[in-house]
Amino acid sequence: MKSFSLLFLHLICVAAFVTVTQASYCSCDLTMKEQICGSNGITYKNVCEFECTQRDYKRLGRILNKAKAGPC
Repeated sequence: MKSFSLLFLHLICVAAFVTVTQASYCSCDLTMKEQICGSNGITYKNVCEFECTQRDYKRLGRILNKAKAGPC
C-alpha cells in the first residue's frame, strides 16, 4: 500500500510539472517585427508573441485583447 501511495504521488507531481511547462512554451519567429499593444498595456514584439500570451491569459480565465497596432 505504501509503494502504491508513493507511485500515485509521483504521478501527480509529474503531471503537474508537464502541464505547467506545456502552458508556458510557445515557439515564435522573433524576426517578425509587427509590434502589438495589448489591453494590459504591454507592447509585444509581434503577433505570435501576443497570441501566445493571449492563450496563457485564457487558461487563467482572463482576457487579453489587442488595443492597437504598434507600441503602447
